[in-house]
Amino acid sequence: MKRNLYLPFSALLAVLMSPASAMAADADEYVAALEKAQSQICEAATRVQLWNTSEALLEEAAEAAAKGNFDEGIKLANEAALHAELAVATAVREKKNWHLYVPK
Repeated sequence: MKRNLYLPFSALLAVLMSPASAMAADADEYVAALEKAQSQICEAATRVQLWNTSEALLEEAAEAAAKGNFDEGIKLANEAALHAELAVATAVREKKNWHLYVPK
């Protein structure tokens, strides 16, 4: 099943087009956190170990950022990235140790 791992264009556009200059730095930080999370999620998906929490957290991050709450959006995007990193670590461990789970 192919997953859409990217934000809707309108939500990203709303973040990038915010009028306040103070918010621009926060928006840039949010976009950086978002890109990191998306990259990690893609890595986990290619290893067929994507956790269902990662994409949900990314959606919550997009909603928070669309409302102008970039701090919450960054926090949620970073948490999504962490879940994806842990999923990748799980995939690596399972690939290395699968033989330990086979009954003898």
